[in-house]
Amino acid sequence: MEIHVLVKESVDVSTLEYDQRTLEPLLEKAQRKVGDFEMNAVEEAVRLKEKHGGVVKLLSAGPSVQPIVLREALAMGADEAYVVSDPRLRDADPWVYANVLAALSRKAGKADLIIAGEASVDESNYQVNVRVAEELGMPSLTHVVKLEVSGERIVAYRSLEEGIEVVESRMPAVVTVGLEINTPRLPSLLMIRASAKKPIHQVKLEDLALPEEKLRPLTRKTSVRVMRTERKKVVVEGSLEEAAEKLIAYLRSEGVLR
Repeated sequence: MEIHVLVKESVDVSTLEYDQRTLEPLLEKAQRKVGDFEMNAVEEAVRLKEKHGGVVKLLSAGPSVQPIVLREALAMGADEAYVVSDPRLRDADPWVYANVLAALSRKAGKADLIIAGEASVDESNYQVNVRVAEELGMPSLTHVVKLEVSGERIVAYRSLEEGIEVVESRMPAVVTVGLEINTPRLPSLLMIRASAKKPIHQVKLEDLALPEEKLRPLTRKTSVRVMRTERKKVVVEGSLEEAAEKLIAYLRSEGVLR
């Protein structure tokens, strides 16, 4: 079984700072990492490989994908990576990324299963993976918290607001997973050393032979700002009963309580 895992080099939001004057995030200064959801996707792919055999290939695209970021995912048990790193993707939207990743999947080989995190940790638009499924003509199973493979079919347990939905699908298919599906392993020192020898294939954007309209964003980001919040700094004094009454009265005046 050949499994492709969509991996995004995301901003580590815990290291993100912003300009105090313009409130714009300082993205260039933030550290990069494989997103949390993608790590769950890699773990699930490796578990399936360990149980059923096969190969796990990582697919990544972006304006400047750093190979060292992908090494952690390779150390977890993925076999190789295919990367499109091109400055023209700096303003790419989910439409463009889906087209590029779908073409990259075709370039990497015929996938039996494509696994992805249900959203990225930085933009969280939940669009790319289902668009990839549409582009490749595959069934799309989202919000999967448990995945079983039997022959050429998969059984997915989907987490919905009302409970768990169990669905069955043929392969190939695209599956998106959340944090609940597993706990990503911590690679050993031996696995980390071994990952240095695993191939990372650099694919040129031109090699995907995509028409120009599929590389043209359909949406445009005008600005990103940090929401500045300030505390009210209201002090409530008096006995416990008096303070409680004053607090309730204030919350009502603010419309918090009715």
